[in-house]
Amino acid sequence: MCATHPGRFVAGVKRANGFAMKILYHHRTRATDAQKVHILEMIEAFRSIGHEVTVASLVETQNKPQDPEREARDATWKVLVRKIPFAYELVQLGYNLIGIPWLLYRIRRTGVDLVYERYALLNFSAVCAAWLAGKPVVLEVNSPLALEQTREKETRAGRFASWTERLICNAATKVVVVSGPLRRIMIQSGVEPSKLFLLPNGVNLKRFDVAQDVGALRNSLGIGSRIVIGFVGWFRPWHGLEFLLDAFRKSSLSGNAVLLLIGDGPVMPQLKAYVEKTGLQHSVVFAGPVSHEEIPRYVKLIDIAVQPAANEYCCPMKILEYMGLAKAIVAPRQENIEELLENGRNALLFQPGNAESLSRALVSLTTQPELRAQIGSRALRTIHERGFLWESNARKVSELLCSNPTVMAYD
Repeated sequence: MCATHPGRFVAGVKRANGFAMKILYHHRTRATDAQKVHILEMIEAFRSIGHEVTVASLVETQNKPQDPEREARDATWKVLVRKIPFAYELVQLGYNLIGIPWLLYRIRRTGVDLVYERYALLNFSAVCAAWLAGKPVVLEVNSPLALEQTREKETRAGRFASWTERLICNAATKVVVVSGPLRRIMIQSGVEPSKLFLLPNGVNLKRFDVAQDVGALRNSLGIGSRIVIGFVGWFRPWHGLEFLLDAFRKSSLSGNAVLLLIGDGPVMPQLKAYVEKTGLQHSVVFAGPVSHEEIPRYVKLIDIAVQPAANEYCCPMKILEYMGLAKAIVAPRQENIEELLENGRNALLFQPGNAESLSRALVSLTTQPELRAQIGSRALRTIHERGFLWESNARKVSELLCSNPTVMAYD
């Protein structure tokens, strides 16, 4: 049985490798794009190993068809409040006035054993409600939001945000972080190392079992028989898409290969202008925004999947999805990426920001079909060898809690 604390935690439903828990999953997000995938996959994974999960969120969290164009835009309330100094921060803090009593009510009503929360900036709700109810709370941190939003000038209260982030993380029972660099950033910001548990993102291979023929899609996009170099995601400045276009142009592969860009976003006009200016119209295909449900069909077209840029602390979900689809991957050689990929074995890694380095990697994979096949096969094998699966992640969280008596209660 999971370790317990008298009067605090009881888990008595038998499952395959221990006991099931009642979990309250709380998030304060729009649940769009990668966020939605992460949330739904973890909920499903917890349920698949025997836990009972109740979702607490002000927005509907269901696996319904997505609206890619809507998800590429900021929420209306953010656009409005950012025009007023500190209104953005006050709105986020105000959520706690509703969130704490609401979550406390949900915890007591449902008799949950664990509160699991996707971290949001200035959100004390879960740690406060869990403390008042005497329940453990696991905080899932996907990025250092205080640092990130200060960098991107989304918050005017950077120091206050950093202080609250440190306070919230130290108040949690455990904090799940998705990369080694993120763990280091959290420690440097004052989070206790013993609180942190490294757990990279995962993939659900069942969702990528695409059996249908994509010949019609290939023809509709005008790809023909050319090798496809592809990118999937939102087109934002930090994703390095103009850099990818520059590297593709320098590779001189436009006759044998096509660059397929799947998605949309604020830098689309600049990308199209670059393509027009450099005469790449017949070699670059903009597929437009595609729902997550349709992405596997589009990615099946791709021979070489590219992650042109990534911040230093993320765990790119797209890389794991490329791996799950056995794609030959090209990505920047940096610490968080090398936690997932090994240069020359399951990917080709290039010097970050170096177009010549990226170009050479693209040429190598385009001109060597055997190398593409080997790297793609090893990428898929890595998923299984290292357990980069959502269900594995759910099991690791469960085992973390069940193996440590001090984790399962507030003292």
